[in-house]
Amino acid sequence: MTSLFLVFLLATRMKLLERWFSSLEHVYFYHKLLAILSLGFILLHGQLQKMIPDDAVIQETSLKDFAKDLGELAQYGFIALIVLAFIAKFLKYEHWRWLHRLLLVPYTFGIYHAYFSSQYDLLQPSPLGIFTALTTTIGFMSALYMLTMYQDMFFPYTGHVSAIQRLNAHVIEVELTLTKKLDYRPGQFLFLKIFQEGIEKAPHPFSITGGNGEQITVTIKAIGDYTKQLYNDLQFNTPVAIAGPYGHFDFDRVANQQIWIAGGMGITPFLAYLQTKPDKKIDLYYSFHGQDNAIYKNFLQSYARMNDHFTVTFINTAHEEKLSFHQLSLSAETSVFICGPPKMIKQFKSALPTKSVEWEAFSFRS
Repeated sequence: MTSLFLVFLLATRMKLLERWFSSLEHVYFYHKLLAILSLGFILLHGQLQKMIPDDAVIQETSLKDFAKDLGELAQYGFIALIVLAFIAKFLKYEHWRWLHRLLLVPYTFGIYHAYFSSQYDLLQPSPLGIFTALTTTIGFMSALYMLTMYQDMFFPYTGHVSAIQRLNAHVIEVELTLTKKLDYRPGQFLFLKIFQEGIEKAPHPFSITGGNGEQITVTIKAIGDYTKQLYNDLQFNTPVAIAGPYGHFDFDRVANQQIWIAGGMGITPFLAYLQTKPDKKIDLYYSFHGQDNAIYKNFLQSYARMNDHFTVTFINTAHEEKLSFHQLSLSAETSVFICGPPKMIKQFKSALPTKSVEWEAFSFRS
């Protein structure tokens, strides 16, 4: 129950949690890890219960009998829903979200089971009773919040689609005009909900490519069902809602000499900072597979021509070797920023001195 309370708490996406864990990606990692641990504990608990000798069991009351039955239901419910959540790649995102919401049902059964089938009186103000009351209350309220209030309370910025530009056969740039200003740092991302008939209303994460806060630009690549639908069907003036910003890229608080490594759509967080015309020495390495997957290439080449302190190296992995640590020229005063697919992040994180590296992996579902 303690592990499950943490699973539900981490699911709330609170900005305080993001700061504690350094990134939302870390929050999701521990959320998933705790879900696996919870499933293991549930299975272990069920097996240990069967090992208790009959003569060691205290006389059952009708209340305890009912609590045990609910505990069994909770166990089977958790097993089914958690297993389905882990094979979610075969499901639509909206169905995956509903599976997560349904976890509140077995969790409620589990709370009842814990209180009324235990040999300990958890209703007494003992240390164990207080701890159980706090954790189950926070877990239940976190789950209830995600089920009933999250969609309304967590998206305070509303607006509409004010411009759509197709950059190539797979990528669109979308301008959003908001009713109130969104204060963000270049390099951050947001969760976007789109209210258009036929398009899934679930929130999805996108990097902020630029804007002044009242108008925000996001760049979207058609790689999944949802993003393909946006590319093909998104309409001008469609209402939107935004939560955020998230992310810890902060180009100003580190060294004046920086190396940027971008993979594919990982170029998007860097574009917003370039629009502020920074005076730092920046060397960008932009890796992509095939010319069709190189977005904003003309902008980057033009920017490099007009700014002596900015260089860009393009690596087309369809014809060249992938970028490696040995190709980089690093000094003690250099800060490294990496954004791209998780495999690329893992490769460079293992080779680079971690104290000088900021990173963001693109592994959210889209």
